Amino acid sequence: MRYSIKIIKILGIPIELHITFILLLAFVVFTSLILGNIGITIYIIMIFTLVLFHEISHSVVAMHYGVKISKIVLLPIGGLASMSEIPRDAKKEFFIAIAGPALNFAAAFLSLILIIAMGMYSRIFPIFSFEITDPADLLLIFFKLNLILGFFNLFVPAIPMDGGRVFRSLLSLKFGFKRATVVSTELAKVIAIFMALFGIFLPNIWLIVIAFFVYIGATQEGEFASISSILSGLKVKDIMSTEYITVPSGITLAEFFDIEFKHRHLGYPVMENDKIVGVISFSDLSKVPKEKWDEIRVRDIMSSNVITIDAEEDAIKALIKMSKFKIGRLIVFDGSEATGIISKTDLIRAIELKRLQI
Repeated sequence: MRYSIKIIKILGIPIELHITFILLLAFVVFTSLILGNIGITIYIIMIFTLVLFHEISHSVVAMHYGVKISKIVLLPIGGLASMSEIPRDAKKEFFIAIAGPALNFAAAFLSLILIIAMGMYSRIFPIFSFEITDPADLLLIFFKLNLILGFFNLFVPAIPMDGGRVFRSLLSLKFGFKRATVVSTELAKVIAIFMALFGIFLPNIWLIVIAFFVYIGATQEGEFASISSILSGLKVKDIMSTEYITVPSGITLAEFFDIEFKHRHLGYPVMENDKIVGVISFSDLSKVPKEKWDEIRVRDIMSSNVITIDAEEDAIKALIKMSKFKIGRLIVFDGSEATGIISKTDLIRAIELKRLQI
């Protein structure tokens, strides 16, 4: 995610703080110092620590099922584990989704035992009271936050929240992944609208913000599921272009412009010693002043990080990879040999044609 800073790795997963979270934390610390109440800072740090381990729980179960986790990002509205894919298998999605709330409930249960043993159970209520008057109150807050996080995430059946994913996984057992996604994402949008209205009525700005992200997340999930269904059964080799233009690494940008003007592609593999050594795009060219085109060569501005994909991979994997690396095309390999190129244009064209059959 853009504008985030990596701070640590846990279980091999990079943990990042989004710039908005850093600003929130700075504001909270500043407010605590002004008011002379450090409890606000302690509360914020505790809740986001719990959110972090909530996301790590999801990630551990996901990795058990072979899903790659690229990073976890902490935002003002919570945490986000970036998974390479959302499993279409109902059982896998169920256990990945329930792992986070399960950790919260387990932590709440253990802390409740300590609270009872210390004779503090009478101070549990009101449940939304988070006042800190002595160190023992931290245990009460730890219990309450885990309980609230667990219930809020699990029992609000709105994708992309955990409850929404649990709901979809259960629906998938009867109706299949595609139909379950349609139902669960539409329900999530309705819940988000009511959540926003409730937030306006209270008023509660955080509830409105969460409702906004739930609505956007549900919309994106529904669109992606629709595209995945349309591309189902198609391989990269079915969509890729086998005839593509390459450019030598040693030519000038002026010479490259002539090739660009003639063929009008947005990107080209770069060749050197009969091997693909990079990719250059129209965007790369546009960043260089025209007066320098005669002195700068393709190898000087090309991207040497060539992102590839196997011809036998599912077409949807190509779209995921392009989105992940924010690129418009992939070099296709069949074994060790480059056999084609697949672009977003190829995928969009395939999606449009397949929709005609529906």
